[in-house]
Amino acid sequence: MPNPRPVGTKPTPPKAFTNTLGMVFKPVPGTEVAFCIWETRVKDYAAYAAANPGVDGNWKKPGFKQEDTHPVVKVSWNDAQAFCEWLTKKEMAEGKIKAGQKYRLPTDAEWSVAVGLGKEVGDTPEAKDGGIKDVYPWGKEWPPAVGAGNYSRLLKVDNFDRTAPVGSFSANQFGLHDMGGNVWEWCEDKYSPTSSYRVLRGASWNYISPVNLLSSYRYYFGTPDYRFFNFGFRCVLVGGSGG
Repeated sequence: MPNPRPVGTKPTPPKAFTNTLGMVFKPVPGTEVAFCIWETRVKDYAAYAAANPGVDGNWKKPGFKQEDTHPVVKVSWNDAQAFCEWLTKKEMAEGKIKAGQKYRLPTDAEWSVAVGLGKEVGDTPEAKDGGIKDVYPWGKEWPPAVGAGNYSRLLKVDNFDRTAPVGSFSANQFGLHDMGGNVWEWCEDKYSPTSSYRVLRGASWNYISPVNLLSSYRYYFGTPDYRFFNFGFRCVLVGGSGG
């Protein structure tokens, strides 16, 4: 039997895993996946596009200046799915991940855990939408404090006009950055079983309303093929951190 951990000592934090694109993943307690600590970057998506001629080029034309470390935008839910599938095959072939592991979008429920929400009531994203009041990715106070994230300039909490380099703001309790602000993040789920819309979470750089910035808020006006200048995504890794 292994020796028990001495009383008063802290458990060893889960190890981070860095993949072939330099994307860093950390396990999130309460889920069975490891979350990328930031949103998928322009340079990550550029690697995918370079390896796959014919990928839609809207991501290159966000309508404003972006650097390699900004979150990619103007990518649809279908685009994000294709990226995850490509990355899984690439890393499997290179021996970076093993059988049973894969990249995908987080589920709506996983995203709720990762943003730090408590137990939500309801069986669907629609039923849970906005259900937990007065809880934001940065805490419970309104308005958000300076440095809370990349939100509308009218809130005066950051100096970015549009997207910001990932990791520009402090990580949350699970080591994840930009779980609020920067870009809306696609999730796996439909908003409701009969809906054609997919869920997005986390608000973006041009949102200001307290309702939209709630951790429990779901944005659901995106069909799987819809691309917009403030829609991006974050990957999770299924099956443990690394090979």
